[in-house]
Amino acid sequence: MTKHVNDIALIEVKHPFQFSKDVTPICVPMAPVSLVNKNAVVAGWGSLYYGGKGVDFLRQTQVSIYPDMICSIVFSKLDYSNVRQCCANRVGKGACKGDSGGPMMLRAGTGRFQQVGIVSYGFGTCGGIFNPQVYTRVDGYSDWLNRAVSSSAGYKPLSEPKAYMLRSSPFPIFEDPPRW
Repeated sequence: MTKHVNDIALIEVKHPFQFSKDVTPICVPMAPVSLVNKNAVVAGWGSLYYGGKGVDFLRQTQVSIYPDMICSIVFSKLDYSNVRQCCANRVGKGACKGDSGGPMMLRAGTGRFQQVGIVSYGFGTCGGIFNPQVYTRVDGYSDWLNRAVSSSAGYKPLSEPKAYMLRSSPFPIFEDPPRW
C-alpha cells in the first residue's frame, strides 16, 4: 500500500513569478491552525466524477473539514496522521483523481486566502457521503518550510515534522479500500 505521509514538495524556480490578477501569492500558516468544522475551498484540474477524465480549466469547490477523530477512524489502516493530515468532504463535491497537489484554502479576508492543505488522496466515489478525501496539513510542516525557504544552500530533505497534536483510534473500518 502506498504511503502518503509527507505528501508535500517545494520547487525552486530560476526566476521570480510575475504577480498579476491571475498569479498571486498565498499565505501559509506558520503555527498550528484549528481546522475542525471549517469550510475550505479546494481547487484543481481533476475529474468531475469517479472514473472521469480531468478538465481543461481550473475548478473549485467548498468542502467541510472533519474532526480529527473521524479521520483517524476512517483512515486507520492507511498510516493516517492528524499532525500531518486532515480529511474533508462535501457530498456530491470534493477533490477527485487529478486534483492531487492542489490547494485547500481558508478565506483570510477580502480577496485573500491561506493555504492550509494540499490534496493528497481519497478512495471510492469522489464526493461520496462516506468518502472523505485526505489533505496534507501545511501547518504540520511549518518548521521544514521555514528552513527550506530561508536558504536553498544547505537545504536538507524533509524530516519528521514537529508534533502539535496526535490522536489515533484503534478502530479499523476498511480492510483494503479502493484507490482513485
